[in-house]
Amino acid sequence: MSNKVNRAQRRRLFLSSFIGFTIIFILLGIIVFVLFRRAMLTSTDQALRVERSARLAGPPKPSTNKLQPFTQHNQQAMQAQKQTIHPFITTTLIFNDSGKIMNKSQLGSRYDTLRGITLNRSQVGQLHTIVVGGKYNFRTLLVKVPQSNTDKSVAGRYLLIMENIDPQKAAMSNFVRVMLITMGVFWLLSIIMSIWMSRMTMRPILRSWGRQTEFVGNAAHELRTPLTIIQNKLEILLTKPNDKIIDQAENIAIANSESQRLQKLTQDLLALARSDSNTLQTNFEVTHVAPFLTRTVEPYIEIAASQGKTLVLAPVTDFKATLDQNLIHQLMNILIDNALKYSPRDRTITISAKPVGRKWQLIVADQGIGIKNADRQRIFDRFYRVDTSRSRQSGGNGLGLSIAHWIVNLHHGTIMVKENHPQGSQFVTTLPLNPDAGITTRHGK
Repeated sequence: MSNKVNRAQRRRLFLSSFIGFTIIFILLGIIVFVLFRRAMLTSTDQALRVERSARLAGPPKPSTNKLQPFTQHNQQAMQAQKQTIHPFITTTLIFNDSGKIMNKSQLGSRYDTLRGITLNRSQVGQLHTIVVGGKYNFRTLLVKVPQSNTDKSVAGRYLLIMENIDPQKAAMSNFVRVMLITMGVFWLLSIIMSIWMSRMTMRPILRSWGRQTEFVGNAAHELRTPLTIIQNKLEILLTKPNDKIIDQAENIAIANSESQRLQKLTQDLLALARSDSNTLQTNFEVTHVAPFLTRTVEPYIEIAASQGKTLVLAPVTDFKATLDQNLIHQLMNILIDNALKYSPRDRTITISAKPVGRKWQLIVADQGIGIKNADRQRIFDRFYRVDTSRSRQSGGNGLGLSIAHWIVNLHHGTIMVKENHPQGSQFVTTLPLNPDAGITTRHGK
């Protein structure tokens, strides 16, 4: 992936993440502001309604209970009760029908501040917020007192019940300022998070792109080499049309060997393509492991003997495991073939299997050249070869162990390489006796 495409994609991811975070923060701020503002005014509005109810109810009736004298203790209790009912101190303007303020003497010095308030009869029963003198904020409720009210001083008149909300306004201003600062900080954090998320999102994409590019390049190189050899040998044959087959047997043998190698490479590439597309049909079934291993290993005993090597299948305790026989057969072919390639003459290759709890292990141990610690981390990567020259001489293409790793993963198992003392390597494959319930007979993976 070019740097230009990478930057453009990262920019798009950044913008999408940043816009998403910004919308979330704005919506959150609006919701919090509305709820806080409503909560701030709820208690004030409730106090105004309580005061309206008290005014409409008229003056309290004197107590007729002569057994309880009006003591100082009773007075304090009534004041506490009144403070409970009326949690806020209120100011009330009394208007007559012509809109004139009738309680000027009761207002005292406050009259100069409140005299500019006019009567608006259309606001009866409604809550409003007004500003007096350009700096005082009040929450108001206009009440029309019935003519039949027992309190003759307010009967038939209009009461404008007012509650000063300057503390609430100051608290609201402080809250808005803190909220804006907080949103600004989170906005900056959203920029950092968006940059980080765009990089984290692009990292596996770039890694996959790099692996794909490397895979395509390696595949093209591996395919080109045998094709070039076959083409050269065929061109040599074309230049000597009168020769007999015996005269060109070596060139024909080389071309045939490279064509077989090309066929094997094509099959391996096809297997890896199927593994990437998850379209392989599997057939998991309960299998007696001991006879299955015997049938699989038997053909390789003669092959190993023809190369001057010994292939031994250690005695296996008869146990059952659920597996795909074709895939495990292919896994064993890869591991045995790999052990034969890298084992010198007069060496022994040992295959063993045993149950371990709810799992079972398949071990292929050789006495070959061994594998360095640095190479064990990458030995299952595609086209990776420990020794390129030896692999090419032995016909390896670096795909066998990748396919083996895929087969083991398909069975929900693990495969690893260990040292085989005193010399060589051993591939230890651990598979579950009964794979997860998601693996059933004949289904696509």
